[in-house]
Amino acid sequence: MNTPATDPSPFIYAPKTRASTATRTLHGVLTLAAWALYAYLWLPVLTVLAWVMGVRTSYVELYVRNNRFDNSVFMVILVLALVATVLLVGWAEYNRHKFGGQDRRSTPRNVDGDDVAQSLLAPPELSRQLAGAKSITLNMGEDARLAGIHHHTPLAPPA
Repeated sequence: MNTPATDPSPFIYAPKTRASTATRTLHGVLTLAAWALYAYLWLPVLTVLAWVMGVRTSYVELYVRNNRFDNSVFMVILVLALVATVLLVGWAEYNRHKFGGQDRRSTPRNVDGDDVAQSLLAPPELSRQLAGAKSITLNMGEDARLAGIHHHTPLAPPA
């Protein structure tokens, strides 16, 4: 049986060496094309939803009656899109500058058997049993303290 570290997963590919820029660009373009195709396949559903929500009626009322669009509306939408883009990219760059680089998290301290026993309000030999067991059930008393444990035996492999 392979260990998880050496198990070749068909879903996660983590090469040992970094891919070239051309390879990453090609993968990015292929991913973008796949998402575009996926979005295109959703167009019939989106059309039905727009029809149900009255978007066609809005189009008729706003454009067909006057035979023209109000260009100022398009300018406002363009300006709002640009402002939203600048804010989003600015916020991302601020966070990258502030939190990027060296990992500032502290390493957690090791927890030993005595710490486990103390947190469970149980004797230290019980924490040693917990550490050595593969599968157990903790039996808790009415006072929410550990009353006992039940070791599960592993199932026999099928013959």
